[in-house]
Amino acid sequence: MYFNNELSGLKDRFLKSLLAQKYPDRINFFLWELKFLDCFLHLQNFAFASECGMLDVSQKMLKNFKRMCATFRSIRPNAGSDNAFAYLKEVICKRLCATLLNTRPDACSDDGFAYWNEVIWKTKQEFRAKYSFPKTPLASNKVDDDDINIHSPKFVMEFIDAVVGNLNVLVKINDPCSLLFVPGPKEQIDQVSKELKLLRFFVCFVSNKCIEPQYGHTTFYIHALIEASHIAMVVWLHLPVYGNGNQDLAPSEVSRLLSDFISRNSNYIDVLKALKSTIPQAQNKHAAESGIVETPTHNLMVGLSDQMVNLQEMLCLLRDNLIHLPILDLEFHLQDMDSVILDAGLLIYSLYDIEGEKEDTVLDDMNRALGFDLPRNIEPIKVMVYLVMQKAFQCNLPRVHGLGYVDFLLKNLNDFQGRYSDSLAFLKNQLQVIQTEFESLQPFLKVVIEEPHNKLKTLNEDCATQIIRKAYEVEYVVDACINKVAPHWCLERWLLDIIEEITCIKAKIQEKNTVEDTMKTVITHTSSQLARTPRMNEEIVGFKDVIENLRNRLLNGTKGQDVISIHGMPGLGKTTLANRLYSDRSVVSHFDICAQCCVSQVYSYKELLLALLCDAVGDDSARRKHNENKLADKLRKTLLSRRYLILVDDVWDNSAWDDLRGCFPDANNRSRIILTTRHHEVAKYASVHSDPLHLRMFDEDESWKLLEKKVFGEKRCSSLLLKDVGLRIAKMCGQLPLSIVLVAGILSEMEKEVECWEQVANNLGTHIHNDSRAIVNQSYHVLPCHLKSCFLYFGAFLEDEVIDISRLIRLWISESFIKSSEGRRLEDIAEGYLENLIGRNLVMVTQRADSDGKVKACRLHDVLLDFCKERAAEENFLLWINRDQISTKAVYSHKQHAHLAFTEMDNLVEWSASCSLVGSVLFKNPDSYLYSPAFSTSLILLNFKFLKVLDLEHQVVIDFIPTELFYLRYLSASIEQNSIPSSISNLWNLETLILKSTPVGRHNTLLLPSTIWDMVKLRHLHIPKFSPENEEALLENSARLYDLETISTPYFSSVEDAELILRKTPNLRKLICEVECLEYPPQYHVLNFPIRLEILKLYRSKAFKTIPFCISAPNLKYLKLSGFYLDSQYLSETVDHLKHLEVLKLCDLEFGDHREWKVSNGMFPQLKILKLEYLSLMKWIVADDAFPNLEQLVLHGCQDLMEIPSCFMDILSLKYIEVDMSNKSVVKSAKNIEETQVEDNQNTNFKLVIIKKMVLKFDIYQNHDKGRLETFKKLVPLPGVKSVRFDMDEKKVTVTGVMDANEVQLVVSKLRKRGML
Repeated sequence: MYFNNELSGLKDRFLKSLLAQKYPDRINFFLWELKFLDCFLHLQNFAFASECGMLDVSQKMLKNFKRMCATFRSIRPNAGSDNAFAYLKEVICKRLCATLLNTRPDACSDDGFAYWNEVIWKTKQEFRAKYSFPKTPLASNKVDDDDINIHSPKFVMEFIDAVVGNLNVLVKINDPCSLLFVPGPKEQIDQVSKELKLLRFFVCFVSNKCIEPQYGHTTFYIHALIEASHIAMVVWLHLPVYGNGNQDLAPSEVSRLLSDFISRNSNYIDVLKALKSTIPQAQNKHAAESGIVETPTHNLMVGLSDQMVNLQEMLCLLRDNLIHLPILDLEFHLQDMDSVILDAGLLIYSLYDIEGEKEDTVLDDMNRALGFDLPRNIEPIKVMVYLVMQKAFQCNLPRVHGLGYVDFLLKNLNDFQGRYSDSLAFLKNQLQVIQTEFESLQPFLKVVIEEPHNKLKTLNEDCATQIIRKAYEVEYVVDACINKVAPHWCLERWLLDIIEEITCIKAKIQEKNTVEDTMKTVITHTSSQLARTPRMNEEIVGFKDVIENLRNRLLNGTKGQDVISIHGMPGLGKTTLANRLYSDRSVVSHFDICAQCCVSQVYSYKELLLALLCDAVGDDSARRKHNENKLADKLRKTLLSRRYLILVDDVWDNSAWDDLRGCFPDANNRSRIILTTRHHEVAKYASVHSDPLHLRMFDEDESWKLLEKKVFGEKRCSSLLLKDVGLRIAKMCGQLPLSIVLVAGILSEMEKEVECWEQVANNLGTHIHNDSRAIVNQSYHVLPCHLKSCFLYFGAFLEDEVIDISRLIRLWISESFIKSSEGRRLEDIAEGYLENLIGRNLVMVTQRADSDGKVKACRLHDVLLDFCKERAAEENFLLWINRDQISTKAVYSHKQHAHLAFTEMDNLVEWSASCSLVGSVLFKNPDSYLYSPAFSTSLILLNFKFLKVLDLEHQVVIDFIPTELFYLRYLSASIEQNSIPSSISNLWNLETLILKSTPVGRHNTLLLPSTIWDMVKLRHLHIPKFSPENEEALLENSARLYDLETISTPYFSSVEDAELILRKTPNLRKLICEVECLEYPPQYHVLNFPIRLEILKLYRSKAFKTIPFCISAPNLKYLKLSGFYLDSQYLSETVDHLKHLEVLKLCDLEFGDHREWKVSNGMFPQLKILKLEYLSLMKWIVADDAFPNLEQLVLHGCQDLMEIPSCFMDILSLKYIEVDMSNKSVVKSAKNIEETQVEDNQNTNFKLVIIKKMVLKFDIYQNHDKGRLETFKKLVPLPGVKSVRFDMDEKKVTVTGVMDANEVQLVVSKLRKRGML
């Protein structure tokens, strides 16, 4: 009814009123009474309402309310109004509120309220003696009113909803002092509510099965209305008692009245029989929308016979699986389904209609009496149930798959049959056949990956997709069997069909000879598609005139602040161009402060302010606690007296610029702001003096140069014929840089032959001009199928997010995107996939490792990211859930996407009910510094029964670890607990476990249960400062974790602790740990690390003590030692076991033996990078051939070091030395090395970087030291400044950076001029 919604809003207004807090129960009481009254008055056009007196008592009660309100001294009522809703809305708003808030005795005294309470109760009492159930024939209740809504099924359902709402109020009240309290158990009221809901379902069912409202069915709606109004009247007249009792009617009599309604079932039989004749004309509506299954299953009798039990089971299966199934998939079964359901309904209601004979009724007799054979009809419904279950699952599968899923399934099939052998016993034979079939298809899947340009590519990929879909189905069937959510006959039939379909797939493959023809060539070599030569970032091509124009605007022009706006379509290179200007040395040296931020379409204002402040005054973790207003004020004050250059990238609308513009003051000092946007309106809106620059397209020459550079690198295209085709392709790209780069990615994967390039030109066509989406779509179309899932997965990341590669690869592996290959690590294969995407210019590299050139971080262009999100949603692969998408329609969508990305945990809660098949949940929050309050994962995560990846990005604090999700392979979150439950081992599929401590518990040692060592599939374990909970149990009972490759950060209190864990992890590759050191170890114990260990980082637990062991790791490539006391003996004994070391970093170390370090010949034969930071080292003696392959030497803070040994002059592999101004002799020796390397050795690749240091003296005034420190922090963003250190005792600040003498003098003079020195 319409009355409820508006009155609910009024109630909220009352309850929020300060004075009304003492009267909420009275408000609820009046609302309850008036809602019923309004329902009854809506029946005034029906004959039965007058015949039974329902309308009379409603009118009388309405007059009572008018009299009650008329006694109040506010506006007089409109006595002529008979519409309860309109009249009572006025009354409640203007009078009842005044009544409850007024303290006058005649208005709201306790005596006044009691009087009107008594009047209401006596009116009901008088009517109870006369009221009886309406007996008017149904036909006489046909309404001739012009308003068809009055007698429509919608009206009936709304009426029932209103009554159910009022009943639910009574069920929830448990306070005996409440006016709405009902004594005794409330089960009967709850049952009445359920029966009303069933009646509503039946009305909905009937209405959806009729082509038009026929006479017979119209009278059924009125009968349903009579039933609902009768029980509403019974409840209203007799409940609640609100303190007056029911002296004229015993509680048992009230119970009988309610029971009479609960037992009414005979009225439905005629309607069901009539409906059977309409089945061929039934409308094709979604079954779940009509309550098609709810009606017969609600009161289905159990125990009458085996057939009835089977019927109940199958109808429930239909109900559970229909909700996510588009009806078109079952259109040809609708009539059969309706027929069986109507027969079941007839049987059920007929049984209820036979009083006293239920136990003696024979099902066969009932079937004959009703004219149908239910046992025979059960067989076709079996077929229907199976098809519904199968299609309900299949229609939710993604259309893009990772080819590693078969690997995951085969491993799990073995585990499942071992762990759940009893549950799976009846499927044992089928599962063994399926396992054999999938194993036989593994070579074919390998062919699909390693021969992506095979002539049968399309057929191969189609077959591969079908194979993966069958793997998903097998997993689902096995899970349904273990959890007993489907009957055995259904699951057994499903597996037999899967076996038959796999056989058909194999026949299709063999028919085209794909296996035999391609297997012979693929096994003998490793495809170049899996590994590519890393390519470094390249210089910008084109726009020379534009760059010069913008540089002139930045350095010259108006004396006031100016905004240089660059706008243009996506893919033109706006961001690249802006960054080129922002990093231009001639531009940067002109400004005191440089800062930048990237806004994007979805942004956090606070995060933008923090980014700008970090560039302007340096990072400060305490600043993250400030609110936005305080941060904005600090930024404005920081920039107020300085000449600044600000880069604001990717602004989408005027409001984003409005958020920031107030932080950029105009001090009339030639400050400049570079702004990039796609929209001309935004560029024009932000402009101050300079006109916006519309970035032009590339000309033909620039287009070809960019294409040539991306395809050929530093070489040139030597073939004139090929160049002609290339020029044509470049022109077809519409002079759009992004399109050119993407097409270059396609060409770089092909043979550099004219025929191949002609094919690309023909495929591109003429429609792609200025359409970057078409180019992206073309690049995606030619991707091998094993790369499509990897590429679309980038859609789960935020716009402009820099993505850590190690994390990305772990996610890819957990998602089964990576297909295993014998003798190769999954991580290495995944790196090959990534390099392939980079080579196609689909992914941009943002950072590579110095030692081996491997990618460490990457990102996607906005256009590509948008494509990934849109295409992933289309393929049912990934869906972003934002707050504005939360709605009933969204939650009950027919598709369950394989992966879901959320921005707020509340969104996850609202979606969780419809996500049982979701495989991944990824939480992304632009406010990266925020930790959420502890989140009750127990409320929602159990709904995600097939969840394999739960990545909460360390920002979400979970209240417990979801140990019931045994498919889970990747878990990342934050916890507040100081221990992990032993049930963690239930996650027996877990491969990556990343748990972070909140700031509160960051310094505590976390206890790790011994059961975690039973998780034999673990590959990566990252838990801050953990130690074993029970070392004896670990030593005696646990297995070795052969798959575990990385661990951080265990705490070793002794050598024995370290040996124990290392013995359990024989294939460890990376270890970061804290070590409890010894004062004076009796001898250096050699600790043998796993033979495959490549990266080792050791940190001290206590200040500057000796490591209690020597390191033996024959394949170690990277070693970092921090915070220890070392001597020559330790280093000599250690490096003897580190012959393959490539990177050595020594930080904050104390040196013994007179602070001397001797390095002999052959000690570091493979070392490429040596970094020494803040060592007490004084004398460094290096033999001539100690570092034969060294490429980089970095010295920071080694103030006591006398010089760099002269032997570094003769190291021909040396490319880079970086030193700070620790002392003059070190700098001098570095320059001597540079001179020899460049002039004598002709080493043109050599580069010397000197991090200069300024020592700035200052005076400290009382109460001004904090402000002085804040002032010095402003030195950080100055051009070339790398770090700032304070020494309050010596009254000095040390500033280091890469600056020449002129820049140093310029900085000092600026600081003095501004009174900072």
